[in-house]
Amino acid sequence: MSDTTRLQSYLRSVAMTAAPGERVPTVRRLMQDFSLSQQNVERALKVLKEEGLIAAHVGRGTFFTGGQAAPVKESRPDGSSRTQRSVILLRRSSNNLRGRVVLEELQRRLNDAGHITLEVGYSDPEHAKQILQTLPRFDACVVQNSFDTMPIDMIAAIRRKTDTIIVDGAWLVGTDIDAVGFEWGQSVEAAIDRLLVSGHDCIHLMTTSSFFLANEMGLHRWRILKDRADLRSILQTEIRIAKLPPKDYEETAILALREALAVATPAKRRALVIWGIEDGAKFHELLRAESLAIPVDLSVILLGRTDLDPEAGGFFHVIGYSAADQANGVYDRLIERWQKPNEPFGLRLLPMTERPGPSLGGQRAPQ
Repeated sequence: MSDTTRLQSYLRSVAMTAAPGERVPTVRRLMQDFSLSQQNVERALKVLKEEGLIAAHVGRGTFFTGGQAAPVKESRPDGSSRTQRSVILLRRSSNNLRGRVVLEELQRRLNDAGHITLEVGYSDPEHAKQILQTLPRFDACVVQNSFDTMPIDMIAAIRRKTDTIIVDGAWLVGTDIDAVGFEWGQSVEAAIDRLLVSGHDCIHLMTTSSFFLANEMGLHRWRILKDRADLRSILQTEIRIAKLPPKDYEETAILALREALAVATPAKRRALVIWGIEDGAKFHELLRAESLAIPVDLSVILLGRTDLDPEAGGFFHVIGYSAADQANGVYDRLIERWQKPNEPFGLRLLPMTERPGPSLGGQRAPQ
């Protein structure tokens, strides 16, 4: 499907639910969102005008007519058909690798199923609300807000445009919102178990000081385990860094680790469990620059995405979840919501996965 045809299909799908008089996005906006020239956008709009789905008014703009044409149905090889729907992928603008992988896979699955997708980036909640005002109604919105909170007025702005909202990530869901994500508590406990079995007697946890639900659940599990009598001297006070990936996260983590090790009590077998590393090869090089031989001097387990090669860097042991499971989970929940609109809303958690790596060392031989 060409980009021009994709734009036409998207606008037709939106026109089925748009109220009469609802404004069509501007030519400039459509050029940006679909990476099309002005000529191609105007050609697509001309087709919809001929179909009676939109009308242009000089000096005012272009509007949906509220036409009652039947929803677009796509024929399958077996003779059956499926309704084409429109989905906005609303993402916080960032260089987050995991977010990009999830969105691309989700977009592929939706397009393969015959649905129309439009990816829209925003810089902050106010920007998101401004963008949403320029869009017509659509059948669903998948929100990927990275690690930021989503204020009530932003949710309300999305709600005015669609009845179906899926949040990509663990979220404190409320009325009429679904979320698919992961909590780090299970992974934190699994990492501790692996390190205890391999003879470690001093374990550090490092993560961001920024608040988001999945991270708080991991910290909560760590503190519960640290209160156990048999782990109190092994699990150290968590190291919180005022940074979020990806920008300079690895460098900031190294500085925090250097400070922690400078005041740490002596240990026979030391380990680090760390969240947020997106460039494993870079982090490994930075550790070497600190004269830390991994895993001889320090075992390292990353809390991350087990199917993203850049995170493991061909070396690190990773415990967490897979980006593929995340994309599939969001897709499956969206389809289920369309099929069962009255089903209870809530948070769906993904299964934990593990990727072995040589950064997890065994018991050091007696000196």
